[in-house]
Amino acid sequence: MPKFKKAEIVRSKATKGDYIKFYVWDVQKNDLDRKRTYIPAEYKTKAEKEAFLKDRRTQINKLLKEGFHIDRNKGKEQKEIKQAKEVKEKVKTKPTTIQKALDKLVILREAKKYKENGISTFKKEIQSFINWGAKLEEPITRIQDINFHILQEYQMYVLTDLKNESKTHNNKIGVLSAFYSDCIKQEWINKENNPFEKIDELPTNYGTKNKPYTNEQIADMKVWILDNDPYLWDIISFIYYSFMRPVELRSLKIGDIDLKENIIRIWVESSKGKRCDIIPIADALRKIIIKMNLDQYQKDYYVFSGSKKPSHTQMGKNYMTKHFLKVKQYFGFDKDPDYTLYGFKHTAAVNWYKEEKDIRKIQKMCRHTTVTTTERYLKSMGLLEDENAVSMLPEI
Repeated sequence: MPKFKKAEIVRSKATKGDYIKFYVWDVQKNDLDRKRTYIPAEYKTKAEKEAFLKDRRTQINKLLKEGFHIDRNKGKEQKEIKQAKEVKEKVKTKPTTIQKALDKLVILREAKKYKENGISTFKKEIQSFINWGAKLEEPITRIQDINFHILQEYQMYVLTDLKNESKTHNNKIGVLSAFYSDCIKQEWINKENNPFEKIDELPTNYGTKNKPYTNEQIADMKVWILDNDPYLWDIISFIYYSFMRPVELRSLKIGDIDLKENIIRIWVESSKGKRCDIIPIADALRKIIIKMNLDQYQKDYYVFSGSKKPSHTQMGKNYMTKHFLKVKQYFGFDKDPDYTLYGFKHTAAVNWYKEEKDIRKIQKMCRHTTVTTTERYLKSMGLLEDENAVSMLPEI
């Protein structure tokens, strides 16, 4: 054990004030070396200074007892090891630029069959961050340049310069975090000190996008749609009874519907969760499927198409929105962008919850990974606040 003299607090009227004095063994000198530690300028009050002195004295004494000493040769060895490690790491972490990483990750996402819109958003948000970083006083171009302080600056830019709401801010930071995580997986950067672990989401109010319709509104729309565009009603029925998203419905093929097992399979290419989902067929939807005579077509045909019958050609991206716009215009919903075709899925969730109050069933049908997501989903539609719940509390 190297020799040492314990740290002690020295009271001084000199300019620098009180300090801690201790003696540590110096290998090269082969003797004890006196050291002093002064109070940092950031500590202003008497209480702060006293607390610093006592804490630092305890810390120094603990290190001395554990064998701390000065060995400049050892320091050189450690420095050389560190430099060799940095050279090795530099080779390992290519590509180092954010732009190169983005280009490669986009290719990977395409190969993994991520949704086109998702890839587009990913590319757009990261490119926006790259452009912002290039304009900084000290431009950032490498993945390694992304640190906690840079993220704080970007947060302020998003909130003050772009004037984005909390939800948009969270989405932007979320995309950037996903990018950084992918860089770690590819071993382009070390996983230690991930700056996103210190970034918290901002509180947000989940809006009324994709508003659910009332049963009265649906009854009126059904009459008009069956008279003017009955094919659109089949599309709406699929969304309502299967809880499928319009983008998933476009990708649905005849072979994905199994009437014998009474299930519908939603494959990885169209599923939001990037997996194969299986959902049950409701009785009302089964009747519609039978009426469509899908067994007369090949199993690899798309169920819905622009020709209003099963086809080997997928329905156009804007077909559903374009046809539903006529309905919105007729009923005056076009003045409110929160009324959408997707809103029929939310309508189904509202009706089902009011009927059974079974959040687990809704979670499975919506294919949410957690009940928390379903709770947030239902709260956004004004549910989970049963005003009659207290009145049903049993007497004691």
